[in-house]
Amino acid sequence: MKKLIFLLVIAVLLIPIASAKQGHMKLLAVKETETGYEGGIADLYLEIKPGSGRVFLETFPLTRTDTQMSTRFAKAIACDAIEKECDDVDFFYTITADSAIIAGPSAGASIAILTVAMLENLNLNEDYAITGTINSGGLIGPVGGLKAKIEAAKKAGLKRVFIPAGEIIARIDNTTVDLKNLSKELDIEIVEVSVLSEAVKEFTGKEINEQFKKIEISEEYKNTMKSLAKNLCDRSSRLKADLKSNYSFNASSLRENAQNLTIKGREAFERQTFYSSASYCFGANVEYSTIILLSKNLTREESVMEAERIKRDINDFKDSIESLEKKTITDLESYIVIKERLAEADDYIQQALEILNKTNKTDRAARTLAYASERINSAHSWSSFLGKKGKSFNLNKDVLKKSCQNKISEADERKQYVELYLPNSLDSIKHDIDRANAELKKGNYELCLSIASKAKADVDIILSVFGVDNSQYKNLVERKLEIVRNNIAREASKGVFPILGYSYYEYANSLKDSDLFSALLYSEYALELGNLDIYFKESNGKAKSFNVEIDKNLLGVFLIGVFVGAIAVSFARKKTISKKRK
Repeated sequence: MKKLIFLLVIAVLLIPIASAKQGHMKLLAVKETETGYEGGIADLYLEIKPGSGRVFLETFPLTRTDTQMSTRFAKAIACDAIEKECDDVDFFYTITADSAIIAGPSAGASIAILTVAMLENLNLNEDYAITGTINSGGLIGPVGGLKAKIEAAKKAGLKRVFIPAGEIIARIDNTTVDLKNLSKELDIEIVEVSVLSEAVKEFTGKEINEQFKKIEISEEYKNTMKSLAKNLCDRSSRLKADLKSNYSFNASSLRENAQNLTIKGREAFERQTFYSSASYCFGANVEYSTIILLSKNLTREESVMEAERIKRDINDFKDSIESLEKKTITDLESYIVIKERLAEADDYIQQALEILNKTNKTDRAARTLAYASERINSAHSWSSFLGKKGKSFNLNKDVLKKSCQNKISEADERKQYVELYLPNSLDSIKHDIDRANAELKKGNYELCLSIASKAKADVDIILSVFGVDNSQYKNLVERKLEIVRNNIAREASKGVFPILGYSYYEYANSLKDSDLFSALLYSEYALELGNLDIYFKESNGKAKSFNVEIDKNLLGVFLIGVFVGAIAVSFARKKTISKKRK
């Protein structure tokens, strides 16, 4: 009997082993040598077992940059791409190489592809390799060291290398290099890919994502944003009328700029691009309010009193929204916008007070006061999005804190990676990461999440244009907008309409013909803030079921072993009983 119990215990202990699955693919990397960076090949392994969603990473030897956070993020992107919660699986990643390599974010695309393949039981082509970061929405982003990585792939006998779209023309050592020529020279195929689903299809031959034709815009979003834009544009008309009837202060350039912005706001409203309309009208309101303050010819004491009045308005608004319960992604994003605008208004009040204390120049303080005042007005308009219906998520303080910490780590890791190639060039991004950390310490987790998301987007922009010729920026923007569009459409199909992601997408689309860099900036923001739900669980606590497929051969051998063992124990027991009877 003891032997039978022993066998059953062993059987229970061996079930996770029988349930485990393992996968492998080649990883392209670079290593630092005395003569510079050289290409290298590493092996990426993944083992998945029933568990609780934990992620483990081992590297032999240690990588030059921290790869832990990019691994966690790539895993999250992979699970989101195939719409699995992955909460009942543990992930064990291992990277091995002959010498120390630089991995970090550039391993993201490989990690995401291998993860999808394992979860979906897809076979990977082992003659292929990819290099690229993985970003929000599944976008595969640019990396450095392409030439060296491709040369290493050839030495390893690989047949095809996938690189981020837009990098076929690369800038290496201040020289423009067409990688098509390198492809011919080395006799290795080089293929550009844009998104994770496209890469997975290349590696496995299987589609994992539906491509959406258009965004199904939430009627509630459309009506609310329309009302928001109307409020701001109506305010422009009232301020303009107020100026005509009450103030004669001559500020022709400010008036002209305000008028132009008002016209753009109306035109955008007629095109039903309501976020763009609201943005233009907000700009006009700042100009009109500045003229009104200048017209009043306030003394220093009166200007200080105005600043203190605005400061009280900011604090009152903060107090009124502090206890609001956030249930949906719309609630979260609305709250983020409101907090951002109030924080901006607060900063501008401080600037105005510093100007008044140091210079006594009320005219210089007028614009900062006007901007702060209009920022509060804008925040009030955005509050109309709070409390709208939608899918509920767990958005408690602990969850928000964790999401904020993750975003900071993602941004910081990317910053470190870019600084390998562009040292001492990211001071502004470091400043934003420091700001995010400061908000984290103060418990302002929503604001922290927003600042860190935008810091990460700013680094991704640098990666996007790194080595890309100016003539390709237009194509780059169009490609990003297409990815954002499909990403938002997919989110909308799940019952989550990302109001910030869509608003930034719309604004980027309106700028692409007049201001390419701003369009690139806002398309990147749209990517980062377009699927925040990957950081949060639905409030009902339900996870989509996922079971690791057990290897049938291994399971068969295991069950036969248990069965034979049980028979053997039973036979031995009968024999013992028979002897005792004799």
